[in-house]
This record gives sequence, C-alpha cells and structure tokens, in this order.
Amino acid sequence: MQVKVKIINAFVDGEQGGNPAGVVLDADALSSVQKQYIAANVGLSETAFVSRSSQADFKLDFFTPNRQIAHCGHATIATFSYLEQLGRIPQPETSKETIDGNRRISMRNGEPYM
Repeated sequence: MQVKVKIINAFVDGEQGGNPAGVVLDADALSSVQKQYIAANVGLSETAFVSRSSQADFKLDFFTPNRQIAHCGHATIATFSYLEQLGRIPQPETSKETIDGNRRISMRNGEPYM
C-alpha cells in the first residue's frame, strides 16, 4: 500500500525555520499498526493522520516513531494549514477529534489557532 506523506513546517517565519510534521490525509483505512509503521518510517517527531469524524470536522491521530500520543500542537497547526491550502476548511471555525477529546480550531487569515 502506497501512502502519501506531506511534510509541513509549522511556525515558519517567511521561508525560514519551522517545526516539521508529517501529515497523511484520508487515513480512514489505515490501522493503528500501519500508522505506527508509517510514522516510524517518516522519522519526524510526530506524524498526523487525518480521517473522517462523526464528532468533529476531522479526526486526527498523532504518532511519534515509537508510539501514539494524544495531542501535538505543531502537527495540528501543520495539518490545518495544509487542509486550508487545499480548500478543505470552508468556515472560520473548525474542530478536531483526538483520543483525548474534541478541540476547536479557529482559522484567521488562512492560519489555524488553537
């Protein structure tokens, strides 16, 4: 199975700096074992997997190379920045479901805020 992983730098100042995170869209068919394998191969501190949610606008699962974690700030910012670039966030308020509950994300001038 081929999976596209987009590397997005969060907290970039122009073209400088940033904190990279892997982002996998449309991850509904991936098991936790597959997500862990992908995150280990990506090798970044965190990789976010985006799926459909019945509780929020998006479901995000976060994996380090070694384990699943409940939340990751920079991977959330990276993911919602990417979703915004793709035109997948039509409203200024959106939300994410994670294993530790739902959280609201505000979009301001195309940038996500938690």
